[in-house]
Amino acid sequence: MSHLVDRPQLPTVQLTAAEREWIRRQGITARVLADEQRRTRERLSAMGPEVTRVRDQFRRDRRRFDRTG
Repeated sequence: MSHLVDRPQLPTVQLTAAEREWIRRQGITARVLADEQRRTRERLSAMGPEVTRVRDQFRRDRRRFDRTG
């Protein structure tokens, strides 16, 4: 455990204003994406049986056109 405590400290690096802004925007972008994914999941779960029926229809259509030996 002492090797974890005795590790040398890395020097701190000063960020420019542009670098700080870029980091801030990445966080905003990630939150916007997460919100959009949540809204999409909510919309799909509200559709429920209709989505399942369409998915099953696509599976049946794909099997119909598959080549078999």
